[in-house]
Amino acid sequence: MKFLMLLRKELREDLPWLLTAMAVFLLTGGLILHIASYEAKASLESWKSGTALNFFSSGFYSPLSGVGVWLFLISIGLGIALGIRQFWLPGFMKTWGFEIHRSVSRSLILWAKLSASAVIFVLAVGLLWTVFYLCAFWPGVFLVPPPSRIFIEGWIFIVLGYVIYLGVALSGLSRAKWYTTKLFPPGFTLLLSLLITQQQQIGYALLFLAIGGFILLFQIINAFLCREF
Repeated sequence: MKFLMLLRKELREDLPWLLTAMAVFLLTGGLILHIASYEAKASLESWKSGTALNFFSSGFYSPLSGVGVWLFLISIGLGIALGIRQFWLPGFMKTWGFEIHRSVSRSLILWAKLSASAVIFVLAVGLLWTVFYLCAFWPGVFLVPPPSRIFIEGWIFIVLGYVIYLGVALSGLSRAKWYTTKLFPPGFTLLLSLLITQQQQIGYALLFLAIGGFILLFQIINAFLCREF
């Protein structure tokens, strides 16, 4: 019961970021798919009338690739925004003492924050990405349905955004100076992002995400439970 109360509190405070990310992704992704669907239908009509078929606008090139670019950017932005709001602002506003001195354990507070962010990622970008994929996969929308690999790669971007959130969170919890190791966690996630986006094998990308996320999560738990706020 206490966990659910903390979870609702975190979701309520993070609601503006959820709505912003969802609105931007819905607008950009929906517009890309709408234009691509119109062009695909126009190319199909031209082909039926005897005109040469345009390879890219007809649906052989999946418009979900363009949506995926926005998914990547929005996931990164959402991860940075949530990490700053949950783990940087309490330090700037001197509210950590109020947050942790409650009749609940620190671990419960931490897991409520991490769980709320995971829910926001699923609702704000994960759900819409799944809807976009199903819409593009629907018969008659494009001549060639998008491959399942694109759908998996999109979810890799979403998980990457969450890992970036963990890096920002760990940096916010660090008591190190700016000129020493405080910015190392975000730098680590930057290198991880470059490594994953260059991967051709989905299995390796998932492996790197799992290893990087575990390393950051372990350090976050240790820092939050042991730090003197």
